[in-house]
Amino acid sequence: MEAATAARPNMRRRNFLELIAGSALGFVWPHRKYSFPLFEPAQTNNATNNSMSLAGSSDRTYHLLGVPLRSGSLYPGNENDAQAYRDAKLAARLQGAGCKVSDDGDVAIPSYLPHHSVPPIRSWPGPRIAWECVRDRVIPILQQPGQVPLLIGCDCSVVVGTVAALEAGPAQNLHVLYVDGDFDDAPPRADLSQSAASCAVWLLTHESPFFVGPPLRSDQVTVVGWSNPSKLQSPVSSVSAADIRQSSPREAASKILGAIPATAPILLHLDIDVFQKLELSAAYFPHDQGLALAEGRELLGVLLQDPRIRIIEISEYATLRDLDQRNINKLVDLLVATLT
Repeated sequence: MEAATAARPNMRRRNFLELIAGSALGFVWPHRKYSFPLFEPAQTNNATNNSMSLAGSSDRTYHLLGVPLRSGSLYPGNENDAQAYRDAKLAARLQGAGCKVSDDGDVAIPSYLPHHSVPPIRSWPGPRIAWECVRDRVIPILQQPGQVPLLIGCDCSVVVGTVAALEAGPAQNLHVLYVDGDFDDAPPRADLSQSAASCAVWLLTHESPFFVGPPLRSDQVTVVGWSNPSKLQSPVSSVSAADIRQSSPREAASKILGAIPATAPILLHLDIDVFQKLELSAAYFPHDQGLALAEGRELLGVLLQDPRIRIIEISEYATLRDLDQRNINKLVDLLVATLT
């Protein structure tokens, strides 16, 4: 027994070294496959996959998952922000409003991932290791009908892992609603160290050694609510904050959903910097321009009720900018109002 116990730390260290080696090799030779277990796509049973059915909001069970992820960020600041949601009683408040909620704890992500400023992706391969941990944790939930992962406390790069989880299922024509104040479509550059979060949409829609699955077509992603435009004139469809105001948030949401194929599972990604700094200042990169919380509530109140929603993720809340917890309570109010 003592020998077995002593061997466990060595096993964990060996697994971590295998992950590092697999990521490094994947960067140098992206088209080759390696045998390191976490880098192989999760094996799924087709019969089980067919149970990834769509469910209306009243039929869902939300699986609350904290994601202690900072590898994709530019600076420290959102390492354990899921705890703030729990302190604000997110699960209990959703249950009190009639939702079925299971708090499934945090995704297990190594705490000793590399942190560096080497181009082109900061802290690489840390982000990829984190994405694969998220992917492998989320896949079993998606295989059960009516079960919706609700990820909290993450940076924007988490979308790479959650998209990989959806791609492992039978429905390949998934759609990402990327609700964000920015486009996050910066391409990796050999002369510049960029955060994976700032490259998230680019990573999703371009073949590269950094993504863990096949790229999405540009018509499979819609960037919603941006106030900072694309730097690349991205072909990805988008609806700006100004567009939302020009009609109405409800009308804009209905139009966005109407353009998505009827059978497409939807991943809704929400970066809270889509909201005005004046109303929600605890965003990782707060924006002076953006949606008012009332506008966001109306928009999300339509988007999140769509029966095609399969994953929801709330990113870029920074606990260190919210010591009095005013912002997290506003955010929990918003989620309770729009998820029920």
